[in-house]
Amino acid sequence: MVRKDVFVRQVRDALSHLYDPIHLQMHPLVNLMGLSRTVDKSAGEALRELLWETIEALRPEASIPPDRPEWLSYRLLWLHYIQAFGQAETCQELGLSQRSFYRRLAEAVEAVASLLWERYERVASKAEPSPAEEGLLSPAEQAKEEAVKLAREAPRQPINLLELLESAREIVLPLAKRQGIRLCFEVPPSLPLSYGDPAMVHQIFLNVLTEALRLAKDDSLALVVSVDDTQTIWRLGGLDESKAPRRDLDRVNGLVVSRGLLEVYDGRLWFERDERGVATLCFTFPCAKARVILIIDDDADTINLYRRHLEAGSYVVRMARSAEEMEAQLATARPDLILLDVLMPRLDGWKLLQRLKTMPETADIPVVICSVLSQPGLALVLGAEEVLQKPIEAEALLKTVRRALARVSNAH
Repeated sequence: MVRKDVFVRQVRDALSHLYDPIHLQMHPLVNLMGLSRTVDKSAGEALRELLWETIEALRPEASIPPDRPEWLSYRLLWLHYIQAFGQAETCQELGLSQRSFYRRLAEAVEAVASLLWERYERVASKAEPSPAEEGLLSPAEQAKEEAVKLAREAPRQPINLLELLESAREIVLPLAKRQGIRLCFEVPPSLPLSYGDPAMVHQIFLNVLTEALRLAKDDSLALVVSVDDTQTIWRLGGLDESKAPRRDLDRVNGLVVSRGLLEVYDGRLWFERDERGVATLCFTFPCAKARVILIIDDDADTINLYRRHLEAGSYVVRMARSAEEMEAQLATARPDLILLDVLMPRLDGWKLLQRLKTMPETADIPVVICSVLSQPGLALVLGAEEVLQKPIEAEALLKTVRRALARVSNAH
């Protein structure tokens, strides 16, 4: 095992290179933390996410006032590493002397390293063997456990099921042609969005289609999709029950993995059979509740720009250009997140932020500051979830919104 003082230095080095993909990809922490490449991210990206999540784990409870000293370590890590502020700028934001900055930063890095050390000890010692390591799980169940772990850790977002289905169909089409099997899809022209990780849902479709080709009874498979109030229902018919008896279904690797992934997203997977020995594979995806974003900004062009970006990300957008309009919007429907400009003529955005965070009915709504001002320290103290400095690119806006919403969802 590596010595703890060496481990702390490695954590500090990784934090100092948080946005250097090559440095992180080759970093010793990748192996020490048991990280590896996945279907949608490199090992370096996995390390960056782990460091980010560990910093977030040090975020004080929302019930603790933001001006309390408990927030200092988190704000210091957030500004210096995540926001990439220099030493002078961080000191100015937090009111620290240069000496205090280095002392406090060392303490904060120690806290991050302590959390990661616990994971490292589990990886290194394997003192508590998992059921898979003890041989209690089948290979299919082991694969399911790994996939479910990845799905639970992956951020969720609104997803277009038809696009993912079409992509999976194109991938398996050469295999279907080689086997002489036609894929017949009866799908509505549009479907409600679902909510999850696109890579994981894409894998569900791939697993289901490839296993169905192996279990096909005749020369065609028919996928029929229907919709009810809460979910989309997918029925893939034309399967031969004799090729996968009921008692062996839990050992069909792809279907076991898909069932586990669907359960993560509150979906289901099961088989139906008729008297002719024809089986139908059925599964469901829950419909996503559209997330509502309230934009508070006095500039019409800015509002329209944000609206285009957010609606392209499948969010419902509400707008307010004054305190009165904000009150009316809040009275009409509770938003899931608020984008707030703090620099507006005749409207003090800082006071609005304070008001939103002190009113019981809005205190738990995440607020993202979008402004030409660069005062993240003040924004965090007053309760903002994130800070974006104008001008804001579409990708940065959508990533920040998804991250803030995911953080709130995970807290609940």
